[in-house]
Amino acid sequence: MIRVVGGKYKRRILEQPDPSITRPTKDVAKEGLFSSLGDISNKSFLDLFGGSGAIAIEAFSRNANPVYVNDKNRDAIKIINSNLEKLNISEIKVLNKDFLEALKFLNSKEIKFDIIFLDPPYKMIIDEKFIDSILLYNILNKNGIIVAETDYEIDKNIVEKYNVKILKYGRSLMNIIRGLRWRLLFIQEVLIQLQTDT
Repeated sequence: MIRVVGGKYKRRILEQPDPSITRPTKDVAKEGLFSSLGDISNKSFLDLFGGSGAIAIEAFSRNANPVYVNDKNRDAIKIINSNLEKLNISEIKVLNKDFLEALKFLNSKEIKFDIIFLDPPYKMIIDEKFIDSILLYNILNKNGIIVAETDYEIDKNIVEKYNVKILKYGRSLMNIIRGLRWRLLFIQEVLIQLQTDT
């Protein structure tokens, strides 16, 4: 059973996909993460690997706006839409795309986020290349943060380069990555140079 732990939808129960599709974030981890993030009112929020939609709903419950949630699995999308319908939430935007396609789509619409949450499938490792692939699409605001939920220690290069706060809840780690602005600016400069050269 998963539920909303804070905000206007607190204690509301949510459906969840089969465990083979996604792993739910524990209540204590959600509470700890959002407490650490502080007031997210009117912060733009993206959950790139939505699962049940619980994290996006949690953010919306705490007044994040706008909120987007993406998942490529159709069964997960059905659960997300069911949870939103049950709570009578129409404001959260739902995307059914591969994560790179979602990034490309959001870039094409010039949509940017203050917070991007990542809880990718087990086979996907969050390393510096993974973070760069997100920054490449220029959807993170200049002072935005990336939150990565993992059950392993993330790439040391990320920890060494950026301001990373790691919250531990049992086997779950919430990696709050700040200080991405300079890397974002560097990637933008490289892209501009490449366009100039062609």
